[in-house]
Amino acid sequence: MYNIKLLSLLLQSTVKSQDAQAMAQVLSLCTKNGGIQTYGSLQADILPLPPQPTSRVKCPDGSTKTRTDRLTSVTDIPTDNRGQEVTNALAVSAVAAGCTFTDIAHMNDITLYTNALLTLMVGVGVVDNFYDLIKTGSNMAARQVGANKDAKGGNSGKPPMQLPDKESLPLGLGSGLVSGSVVRGLTRLLTVDAERECDCEAAGLFAAYSLGLPCFAFRPNALEASVLVVESTTEDSLSDSLLSATGIMRVLVWLMAPVAMESMKHPQLIISDPREAEGFLLRLEDFSAKNPDIKQDLWWTDDEQERSDLLKWAYTEADLLLRDNRKAVTEIAKRLTGGAATVGDCVATMERW
Repeated sequence: MYNIKLLSLLLQSTVKSQDAQAMAQVLSLCTKNGGIQTYGSLQADILPLPPQPTSRVKCPDGSTKTRTDRLTSVTDIPTDNRGQEVTNALAVSAVAAGCTFTDIAHMNDITLYTNALLTLMVGVGVVDNFYDLIKTGSNMAARQVGANKDAKGGNSGKPPMQLPDKESLPLGLGSGLVSGSVVRGLTRLLTVDAERECDCEAAGLFAAYSLGLPCFAFRPNALEASVLVVESTTEDSLSDSLLSATGIMRVLVWLMAPVAMESMKHPQLIISDPREAEGFLLRLEDFSAKNPDIKQDLWWTDDEQERSDLLKWAYTEADLLLRDNRKAVTEIAKRLTGGAATVGDCVATMERW
């Protein structure tokens, strides 16, 4: 009979060592002794990427599709351009602050120009986001004016003047593209959401544990993932090698789990980063350049479409994994939200201790 409290403390102390090999050994011993049963239990639920675009696979919904057909039918990986968005937000904020400061400081020599610039910025923002409303209002006003002139007999059949369609406006104005990047950047800078952070951390932790990865990083990243794979290939490794099609897929699902979790609840990614998964693949490619022996295991190298398919497949599998186990992930997130939960507490939730 195992002691739950001792197991929890053992896992917590092993995590602090930050040693994947030590973690693999402890988890292996706990599994053999019957102390833990959920670790690695969902590996079989992850479908590996079929070798060819025309290869057929049975999907979770019971249908049989080719790789290409399935990838076409599922949701794309959310796009993320946080660097450019934050840069645009900071630039616009700095210009607006500078213009406002000239008014406060009574810099009369340049106030006229800065006020014009500030007015232009506000005007662009209004037009970019509310052009359809502005056009509808102007058309109604024009028709009303035309009707009044017709009643007085002074319109002479001329059609009322209308604003152009937004498709014909320069720089994509009216579609939200110009100001949208700034708004998203400000959202990133100003958003503080502990619940969202805990959701992403719970997703990463659950994916790693249920897929049998000897790590407990709440926020998986490309560097840690690549080190984990490389270390698993050494002769003295205590864990199974992750340098295989199934191993790479498990690691990618782990990296994509926070992205899938955040996408379920929010239209914009702030906490998670979908670029980490691609960064992981690129790191392995760089490593293979110095170690040609492993290059044959990296089948996506020099094939952009294969890499893209691999990433999208992993995102789909991560999304399905979290949806099928949403209750467990939500419970972990609740514990993390309290602020006092340890890795041992989270494992206790997954093991139903």
